[in-house]
Amino acid sequence: MRHEHHKLSGFTLVELMVSMSIGLVLLASALTMYRQAVNATWIASQRSEMQQDFRAAANLLQRDISMAGSGGLGQQGLASNSVGLPTGTGSVVPVYPCSSTSCNYINGAPVAYPTVTTAPYLYSIIPGPNLGITVSAAEGPTDIITVSYADATLALNCYAITVVAANQVLFQLPTSPSATCVLPTGVSTVPLLNAAGIGLQVGDYILFGQSAAGIVTNVIPATPAAGYTAAYTVMFDTGDPGHINQPGVATGSMKALPVGPSTSLSAVRLMMITYYLDISPTDGVTPRLMRIQAGKSPMPVAENVALLKFSYDVDNNGTVTANASTMPSGVTPNMIKKVNIIHLSMRSQLKGTSGYQGLDLQTSVSARNLTMGQEYPISGSAY
Repeated sequence: MRHEHHKLSGFTLVELMVSMSIGLVLLASALTMYRQAVNATWIASQRSEMQQDFRAAANLLQRDISMAGSGGLGQQGLASNSVGLPTGTGSVVPVYPCSSTSCNYINGAPVAYPTVTTAPYLYSIIPGPNLGITVSAAEGPTDIITVSYADATLALNCYAITVVAANQVLFQLPTSPSATCVLPTGVSTVPLLNAAGIGLQVGDYILFGQSAAGIVTNVIPATPAAGYTAAYTVMFDTGDPGHINQPGVATGSMKALPVGPSTSLSAVRLMMITYYLDISPTDGVTPRLMRIQAGKSPMPVAENVALLKFSYDVDNNGTVTANASTMPSGVTPNMIKKVNIIHLSMRSQLKGTSGYQGLDLQTSVSARNLTMGQEYPISGSAY
């Protein structure tokens, strides 16, 4: 009987090591490609989120700035685009930005209105260079900005005005609308002053011509006189957090309004809007862009806004100064014709291996209702 022996062959140690090395190289390449794909997906998602927040923030800023002065200070008197606030003996310094309960939103403190020879004024655009929080020590303090324009949704121009006292005004709606009664497009009836949502609310800023301003503290339905269909007593009592209502002060207050019925005195509700940065209370770290409208609570516009800076183009009697971060000597905010957003910088929600992703907006917004001063120059000596 014959037996056959077969030689069994296998991998040598060298072959095994070579194949393991090739496998490790392939695995490392796959891991690198996977990591790159994950990183690219992360960057794309972070940028998409930033761009969405970016558009929301930029659109609101541009809309409000472009409206500055519309129907309000810019229409009531082109010579100044401003109204004086309470000053002199017995007065308290007026401050902003304010809700109905507080003004302490900028670094935990209120901001004083700009002054001319110690008298405070409300302007259609109020710059606030370096008044905001500091997000980055390298960049320094951020800016704030305040704009005002008329609220067209409430047709106060359709009401007859009777000044009862320095803290009380009677608004009555005539049976036959006057020539000054102009309703917004699509609105067929004059809104009632106590209408839910659209009517006067505590904290609303009312401008009376270019003579004075007041903060609403109460709206009380009244009995209309003959020839009127509705009447409301609007109170402007002391105690508003911004110290606008100071009926005992003779200068810059509603005490300057003539008592009695008036056919020449107009009234508008102002949209007083301030943009500023604060830190989200959720984590105590995330910076965010805030928007506060006078009388309302502040609302976040976008998170992770790390820098907000402005400059201004001003026209002083025909001499234009461009890109001024602070008002030049002899220039007041009533001369601002264009607002330059020099930095609206956003960063990603999360920090990647190479740091935060970032976007930065740089643009200019014309204050279209204030540009008449470029054709009819004004001097800074009066206001």
